[in-house]
Amino acid sequence: MKRLMSSLRRSAAAAPLLLLALSACAAASLASPADIEHGRYLVLLGHCNNCHTVSYTERAGNVPESDWLLGNPIGFRTAAGTAFASNLRMTAAAYGEAQWVTYATAVKTRPPMPWWSLHATRPDDLRAMYRYIRDLGVAGRPAPDFVPPDREPPRPFLNFRIEK
Repeated sequence: MKRLMSSLRRSAAAAPLLLLALSACAAASLASPADIEHGRYLVLLGHCNNCHTVSYTERAGNVPESDWLLGNPIGFRTAAGTAFASNLRMTAAAYGEAQWVTYATAVKTRPPMPWWSLHATRPDDLRAMYRYIRDLGVAGRPAPDFVPPDREPPRPFLNFRIEK
């Protein structure tokens, strides 16, 4: 009887976590095909892949969709340091939809990310982008860490510094 009661207590303690996980899955599955397609369109229109997808620009967009938005190990070096395009699939997975919209309208990233354009994006469009990115699924690994301007970044990197 003690084992049964202990097992029930553990199950009861795990229930809220299970409920949270199931509700997150249910929310993701509520995205209609039209929402997902609109989000895909916005990702293309916003040129997110140009930086957040390896070799997207060099291959004129001829990259399998399964490889989109996984981040980029090629750094963008500016006077402020060297930044790396993040893995948006991991970023989106770390947020619920409402938190994503709040994040996207408040974030101020390092150059060359045009965060001000993200701030100007309508909330319903940000939700569609979120739904599309979540539909792609979590994959890849985090982007490399920022490199301060006084340190040499790993190669390769794109140099956006103005040299005099």
